[in-house]
Amino acid sequence: MRRLAWLATALIAAGATAAVLASASAQGSDTARFDVIFDDARGLVGGQLVKIAGAKAGTIQNVVVTPDFKARIEALIDSRFMPFHQDATCAIRPEGLIAENYVDCDPGSANSPALSGSRGHPPTVPVTHTAEPVSLLDLFNIFNLPTRQRFMVLTDELGIGTSGRGSDLNDILLRANPTLAAVRNAIGILARQRADLKTIIDATDAIAAQGATHSASVQSFLQQAAALSTLTATHRDAVSQAVARLPRMLAVAQPALQRLDSFALDSTPLLQQLHAAVPSLERLSNNLGPFEAAAAPGLAKLTSALTKAIPSIRRSTPLLQTLTAYSTRSLPSSKLFARLSKNLQRHGFVENFLSIAYYIGASLSRFDSTSHLLPLELIAPSHGACSNYSSTPVQGCSAHYGSQPSYKPERDQALQGLADYLLK
Repeated sequence: MRRLAWLATALIAAGATAAVLASASAQGSDTARFDVIFDDARGLVGGQLVKIAGAKAGTIQNVVVTPDFKARIEALIDSRFMPFHQDATCAIRPEGLIAENYVDCDPGSANSPALSGSRGHPPTVPVTHTAEPVSLLDLFNIFNLPTRQRFMVLTDELGIGTSGRGSDLNDILLRANPTLAAVRNAIGILARQRADLKTIIDATDAIAAQGATHSASVQSFLQQAAALSTLTATHRDAVSQAVARLPRMLAVAQPALQRLDSFALDSTPLLQQLHAAVPSLERLSNNLGPFEAAAAPGLAKLTSALTKAIPSIRRSTPLLQTLTAYSTRSLPSSKLFARLSKNLQRHGFVENFLSIAYYIGASLSRFDSTSHLLPLELIAPSHGACSNYSSTPVQGCSAHYGSQPSYKPERDQALQGLADYLLK
């Protein structure tokens, strides 16, 4: 109910603004020219009024006859009421029962293409979108004797001429009065939207029922609407000035609004992707809390580790710079070595080299009933009988590894001799 009150308040405010706009003077603004084609001028002359939706918009400048004997009304109106669209309509209406006539026009809907001039004429409302009234004098003339007889003859001839041509007569009626065509289209639209109208009526019943049960809220809404209307009336001049400046402001804001519209169109795919990613982002947000709680101890320890590691990192900076320089200088050689390695691998170099080492070792190794033994000889100065090779046991020498108390002096002498030889 509160939303309904706000909606009605907005509608009343819009109506009050429109009323102020209609009553604002159009003096001092630019003018624009347009033409209207009627079957008959109906007494229109230069200087008579032109109204847009009942508001005074301009005057008739001239009335001329077209080549096909129609009446072209040349009018000059305030440019704020332009442009006229292709579904614009105009009609000749009387100011009163015996007053002069004026032209009343509807510029058309904004989604219809704008009228454009042709053949040296300004934007022109065609004769198919115009209508003429039946004046009270025409109605009285029917009862005069000559006119009555002629009307009877005309009616008889019309009945004979239209006999069996109902569809043609229907087209003539629709052509003679565009309002009938508009009413027919409106009835068709209402027929196609019968279900929607039924829903609206049901919703209206529900709103009325809610209003009946909330009479205090409705009364408060009406009081607020009355206060708003009173406030608008007391600031009528300020609202009129604001409305007078509104067209210029809209003209200045139109480029920005066009860019905003283009941005909205371009950002639609991104917004759709963001909408699709919302569930994943929501899951991430829900999981971020437990992850943060679990990671807090590790982050605390990481701070201590980084504090201790920073000096080492600083000390290793020169080494890293050296490695970086070496990597840069060795890049060509590394690429060449990589090509060589791939070539050697492709031709089985590693397997063949290992096979050669294996077969050479197998050919040089000695073996007995237990295993193979690769012969290695240490050529060292003789420091006793146990340091020379012998195929038969030598008195006081042993072939076993390990500490032998009885052979310790000889072993020490042999090791000392080997060390002296290697240090030469």
